[in-house]
Amino acid sequence: MLFDGSMGALLSSMGHASECPELFNVEDPKLIQSIHQQYMEAGAKVLITNSLGSNPIKLGRVGLSGRSKELTQAAVQNARAVAQDQAYVALDVGPTGEFLAPLGTMTLEDMIEAFSIVCQAGREAGADLILLETMTDIAEARAACLAARETGLPICASFTFEPNGHTLTGGSPECAALCLQAVGARVMGINCSGGPVEMLAPLDAMRRVCALPIVVQPNAGLPQVDAEGNAHYRFSAQDMAPLMQDILSHGASAIGGCCGTTPEHIRLMAPLTGGPVPLPACEGKPFVCSTRIALEFSAALKSAVQVDEVDDLYDLEEEDSAAILSLNGLSPEQAAQLMDDAQAATKKPLLLQADQPETLRQALRHYAGVAGVFGGDELLPVMAEYGAHRIG
Repeated sequence: MLFDGSMGALLSSMGHASECPELFNVEDPKLIQSIHQQYMEAGAKVLITNSLGSNPIKLGRVGLSGRSKELTQAAVQNARAVAQDQAYVALDVGPTGEFLAPLGTMTLEDMIEAFSIVCQAGREAGADLILLETMTDIAEARAACLAARETGLPICASFTFEPNGHTLTGGSPECAALCLQAVGARVMGINCSGGPVEMLAPLDAMRRVCALPIVVQPNAGLPQVDAEGNAHYRFSAQDMAPLMQDILSHGASAIGGCCGTTPEHIRLMAPLTGGPVPLPACEGKPFVCSTRIALEFSAALKSAVQVDEVDDLYDLEEEDSAAILSLNGLSPEQAAQLMDDAQAATKKPLLLQADQPETLRQALRHYAGVAGVFGGDELLPVMAEYGAHRIG
């Protein structure tokens, strides 16, 4: 399947630079619709809305937080007016620019609420799916996914990776895929980052642990900024198209473009798409994955350590594969606080002992990873809700 290409960078290159490109949805809807039209004529089957920064937190930086619903719905309506029933409309949901505690000051529920405003507005306006894109932090992406899944729409979770192969906050492609799959993403993605060549390593890493479809949308290379502040991208449409074949050969299920790509880039990618794509088999082993960087398969859990106090997490040894925490006797609120404190103290995977469904639910909601759980059958629905693994 073929996704479209750049929106914000394309607008800038056309002389429409703005600190809030989402305003064009209502101030110049014909401009946005013309871009969607060009992409569809180029062969794109998924049109991405002009709403990357339409969450109220991001809009708050330009004094527009109260217009999140309006701008989001206008973005969907502009794409829908062009797509009709000939292409899918993906609601573009980008990061807030803030981080959850302890990296930042945002609480989980406040971040979920901000994303919910965008996701619900997009659903009401007629989006076909939700694309969480250019995500730099697994915890934030997971909060966005928790909000998005309440709409009932399919979710694609797409991350951008640094040259070291990890997200800005240290998350690996494997952890990104596993953590977002656990809370409802049905398609994974890699976008922005760099050019097509830079996408191959994170794509291979995701494929090792995840059998979900993966959409890959590279930049047209990393931009070079001239003296006037204009960005120039390395890969022309003719240069980039052959490299996208390598991405498909490495197991991508869909392709498209990000910054620096144009309708011409998408037009030259179109002949590469349209055929069946077999999903490669992943390792398929049971696992426990931490907030950002630690991933352990079940065979290693025999070296997990029982921890009685959060402070004891600071004393874990390198050979300790995971920590076991008990939720028994805690209220749901206490369990949520315990998880927040534990994740601030260690990046090792957490295994939970639980006896009450609601206590476990709040713990898993706050755990930005994939947990292992010791517990009875009454806890299985909660484990399924958050992708946790039953142990023992």
